[in-house]
Amino acid sequence: MNWRPAVKLACLLVVLTGLSACKEQQVAIGAKAPALAAFDLKGQPVGLEQWQGKPVYLTFWSSDCGGCAADMQTLQKLTETYGDRVVVVAVNTDPQQADITPFIAGLHISYPVVRDQLGITKERYQVIGTPTSYLLSAQGTVLQAHQGLQGEPALAAMFQQAQGGKS
Repeated sequence: MNWRPAVKLACLLVVLTGLSACKEQQVAIGAKAPALAAFDLKGQPVGLEQWQGKPVYLTFWSSDCGGCAADMQTLQKLTETYGDRVVVVAVNTDPQQADITPFIAGLHISYPVVRDQLGITKERYQVIGTPTSYLLSAQGTVLQAHQGLQGEPALAAMFQQAQGGKS
């Protein structure tokens, strides 16, 4: 009996099962936020556990999105007001070869920017367009989900809510 085809098939099934498990996590209001499969701008893996114990405003953006740029400017203002009491994490969805450095520099962004190079995080959070954003509790639960430009009043209200009404 020739075992090679059977071994190859078994290995393929193990790999496919592993890959599908990476994408199984899906976002849901009231549930634990899916893990990030993203990297910082230096190429290091990033996870939500880095901000454990703090509310997180997770925003998915692309460099060709005008609404993203507008919200990101507002998020910078709110970051300056709230410090790290509410952490903004901007997840870029542009292709890996896109140079996002000028975009970030032009907006003077100081909050964490990460790249979803494999598209796994985008899939887990069911992002179909940018901007798409999620407010996560300090315990890592998804509180709110929004698609499209939020604007300063809505973002400020979310930050206040995340802080229990304190500014």
